[in-house]
Amino acid sequence: METQRPTLREDLGRAREESAVHLWGAIGSAIVSMFIPILGLITAYSGYKLTDVMSRRWFGLLFAAFGLANVISWILWLAMLAGYI
Repeated sequence: METQRPTLREDLGRAREESAVHLWGAIGSAIVSMFIPILGLITAYSGYKLTDVMSRRWFGLLFAAFGLANVISWILWLAMLAGYI
């Protein structure tokens, strides 16, 4: 007998019930990290913690990658301003 994977909506509902702090932390800090890149660390951590709760690992990893990309681009920008690059 096959086990069915939950739909994305059910998976998000489960994440909201079990780990609302990480779900809303990932969403909120992803938006704010576009303007304040250091908050990408919060996005990356919250996204990583979502992989433990959700059956779809890609959803949390997407947030983690987005947060890390913001932080890395900010570090590269600072290095460029300082003349290292």
